[in-house]
Amino acid sequence: MVKLSGGGMYRRRTAESVIDKLLRQHAGTPARSPWHRFRGRSPLGKRCEGWYLAALGEIAVGKALEALSSDWTVFHALPIGLEGWDIDHLIVGPGGVITINAKQHRAARILVDKALLTVNGRTVPYLRHAEFEANHVTDLMSDRHAQTAPVRPTVVFVGAREVNVRARPPFVTVLGVDELVGWLQALPVVLTQNECGRFTDLFDNPAMWANVPVETGDDLIERFQALDAEVRSATRQRHVYLPIAIFLGGGAGFFGIIGLVSEAMGLSG
Repeated sequence: MVKLSGGGMYRRRTAESVIDKLLRQHAGTPARSPWHRFRGRSPLGKRCEGWYLAALGEIAVGKALEALSSDWTVFHALPIGLEGWDIDHLIVGPGGVITINAKQHRAARILVDKALLTVNGRTVPYLRHAEFEANHVTDLMSDRHAQTAPVRPTVVFVGAREVNVRARPPFVTVLGVDELVGWLQALPVVLTQNECGRFTDLFDNPAMWANVPVETGDDLIERFQALDAEVRSATRQRHVYLPIAIFLGGGAGFFGIIGLVSEAMGLSG
């Protein structure tokens, strides 16, 4: 995968936009009490779970894309305006220009039947959104009098139990994250190395995109990593340590165990 230098859009970090939304939503959430920490209650504020899972999905796709060869360049979290809408990942390589709409649905069953996409039986608009993003990139290229290239919209699922493509949609490719890199590398060559370079320069230009922040997302990422560590710790507490405490405590002794464990964790007082 190509690594660009300088202050262009390549510096955007994976999931930067959605992490910003998550942290803004999470701001002001009260700290958990010792009792809530012992029970393994999530530190996430109200209505934050969706943003958190979206960030994890984009990060997982970004990690998978690191396996691409140096023929490919990957951009992340490209803002296109429209109430904070962004393109999760945009890729330029021999196979063309590809937009990726990353979606995390844990243990879900995904069914694709032409223009219909369902998650656990519920119809979702992901195909329409992916096609809109690809068309938007095409329009941006045309507005800047750039040579147009095939822009392929994709929806990539993370954590799904299965992705069943019964009938392929006419325009959008739907994949599981484990299929993504192999699919990209198998695409027929439609761009030369020089063409890839021209499109990469175009997409790296901040003037191409809407409402680009001046600062990088390093601080956002560090704050997200700290929050993510808290969430994972709470999950372990809830699913591992708390059941052990309950098992060992039993009956009336349970509350004594709570006190001992809370003290050991530094939660009391």
